[in-house]
Amino acid sequence: MRFEGTGKDIEYVANQCSESKTRGGIDTTITWTFQPEAEVTMFAFEAEYTVPIPLIGKVAKAIIVKQNNKEAETLLANLKAGMEA
Repeated sequence: MRFEGTGKDIEYVANQCSESKTRGGIDTTITWTFQPEAEVTMFAFEAEYTVPIPLIGKVAKAIIVKQNNKEAETLLANLKAGMEA
């Protein structure tokens, strides 16, 4: 399944946060937040998206949600591994 769209960085503050939006097949807002605490950095990743149900159907929506959750888990695991290396 392929979706076309455009992306734009909305906000970027070095070492604090980043927010981007995409518009097209699936509209998304992705936010990364970094917060220093003592000797560690707390990290938050938030992804909000709208799946166009009439366009793809409920079964495809469930597949996309499952795939997005798996990709988020992989992204976080890779980030953790990189930070701990």
